[in-house]
Order: sequence, then C-alpha cells, then structure tokens
Amino acid sequence: MTAQAAFQVVEAKELFRYPIPVGVRLESHGWFQFHHAWWRTSEFRRDADREVRAVFLDLLCAAQDEDPVGTLPMADRELAWVARMSLDDWLRLTSRDVTPLHGWKPCTVSDGRMRFYHPKLLQVTEGAARMKVEAETRRADDRERKRLKELPDRILRAGGSQRLAQDLAYICRLDQFLLDTLEPGKSRTAARVREAMEKMELADTRFAK
Repeated sequence: MTAQAAFQVVEAKELFRYPIPVGVRLESHGWFQFHHAWWRTSEFRRDADREVRAVFLDLLCAAQDEDPVGTLPMADRELAWVARMSLDDWLRLTSRDVTPLHGWKPCTVSDGRMRFYHPKLLQVTEGAARMKVEAETRRADDRERKRLKELPDRILRAGGSQRLAQDLAYICRLDQFLLDTLEPGKSRTAARVREAMEKMELADTRFAK
C-alpha cells in the first residue's frame, strides 16, 4: 500500500484546515527560510537514505509553486510530476520504510480539496504570506492617502465649493463613489469628478424624497 492510499481512509471533516487560501501567490518569494537546525537533528535525516532526502528537499521547494502555496497534491502520479521523476521511480521510493512524504500530512484547503502540507514548511510559508498581505495593505493605505490628499483640489477645479473641499466626510464619500464607478485606469479629471459630484447630489436628492 502506498502512502497516498493510506491517507484516503481519513475523512475530510477530521483533517486540518490549511490556513492559506487558494489563489494567494508569492511571485516575489524566490527563496524561503530553511530550518537547518531542525534538518540536522531530525529523525528523518538520520533514517532516510540520500535519494529519499534529495526528493524530500525537492518537494519542499516545489510546494512553493503549488496552489495553495506550501502544499502538494495527493495523487501519486501528480506527486511524481511535482518531483520531476517517473511514476515507477516515485512508487519505488514510497515503498521504502522512510519515504519522501515523511512528515507531510493530509489537509483540506479553501476550495474543499484534500492536499498534503508539512507543518515546518507551513510556519515559513505563513510568514511569507503574512508579509505579502502586510505589504499590500501598506500600499493600499498609501494609495488611499494620496487620493484623499489630491481630491480637495479636484473638487475645487470641478466647480465645487470650498466647504465641500474641506468636508472630510464628503471627500471620503466622493472617493468611494469614484472607486465604484470610474473605470480602472481612468484618471480623476475635473470633468469626471464634476460628473461624480452631480450623480452623488442626484442620488442624495432622490433619497431625501
């Protein structure tokens, strides 16, 4: 019985829920931290032969390009492809006492599939994913600050009053309206800002009736 078949008896509802969702890509993640102290002292490194250890390391690296990042498929044929080896060679390695899947555990991912994950690799991958999210949040905050800073002048150039240009609540509403209605890539010209202000005023009038 292969390692893959042994995991099929586990019901999905009992499995660990992988925390990184499908679709999160780490394009700039060209390297990942390696816990060399764990590797040097692990029972796996002590007990596995060199061929198995080499394929195990290949799987750690390959998992960084999978979706969700840091996971592996469960089917032997797919695992052989990920390891870039023939199915026969893969099955030969998984029939050994210590296999390249040592330490890999089944999990469910956000789209309901079952995949393999490795707890040590997850620690590293979660850190990289968290850094990406934090960086994206900082960029979004910077873009928002720039938009809100520029909008008062756009309001004045669009014919708006000084009162509106100083009304933070109005500025935030107008900013969100432009985000919702302006096509991506379109600049906030005076004409487009004036059109947005007129539509907002019309909507407010209808709401007040």
